[in-house]
Amino acid sequence: MFHVLRLRCIYTGMLLALLQLGAAQAQTHDLNELSCKSYLIFDLQSERIVAQGNPDRSQPIASITKLMTSILAAERLRFDGRYILTAEEQKTFHCETMRGQKMLEMMLIPSNNKMCSVVARIISGSDDAFVKEMNAKAQQLGMYNTRFATPSGLPRDGQYSTMEDVLLMTRVALTYPRIRDAMTRETVELNGEVYSGTLRDLYGRHPGLIGGKTGYTNAAGRCLTLWYRSGGRDYIVITLCSKGSKSSFRDAEILLSNFGLWDGEVGAWE
Repeated sequence: MFHVLRLRCIYTGMLLALLQLGAAQAQTHDLNELSCKSYLIFDLQSERIVAQGNPDRSQPIASITKLMTSILAAERLRFDGRYILTAEEQKTFHCETMRGQKMLEMMLIPSNNKMCSVVARIISGSDDAFVKEMNAKAQQLGMYNTRFATPSGLPRDGQYSTMEDVLLMTRVALTYPRIRDAMTRETVELNGEVYSGTLRDLYGRHPGLIGGKTGYTNAAGRCLTLWYRSGGRDYIVITLCSKGSKSSFRDAEILLSNFGLWDGEVGAWE
């Protein structure tokens, strides 16, 4: 299914131009105002690209990487019991055991890096062994322009992806109900402590926001993949390598506004 996505996502220049022309009346900001290096809006119902810029640009994607870690977790973890944590993990998370669902939530909601290593240990024995499985899964899915080097997306040489592959990974992630649920939640509770999600401040400001995943490192810039609803249709909105605090949120708003998916004031997410 997902191998044919590349063919189905290709727009002719004429069709894309017509879409942009049709959205022109909704534009409130020039796309030159975008700080991101690449962007994409994908219509999940029609399986069509609404807008894109620099889709083949290769770069690290920071914590967007956790979507792949979560895909493997959803496939390989047991969800009918608890896992025993190591002494060091118990010290970090203040509990002796943990359910697989909680691991998914901790990776995707507050974007906890250490939880990725817990999942990697349980599934593969170590971070390095798990990364090999991540890259094998990427190849299986058709993410041929992606290379992972850590389970969390923390900086390391030799990891990169493209807009096309991030879209594919996001689409696959959304097919797993446990991942989809975690991506829509504002907070997660663990052992009496409440962890805020990286998208928590955005909920309620845009009625169309369903969920998503953020990422940030110096090399990757601000990265964002959103699940968004407008006019009864669902979209994936991706921005990579935005520059500046909350810049990825503003970039997403500019795109949504310019292509007729948001008629409010740009800046609600700032």
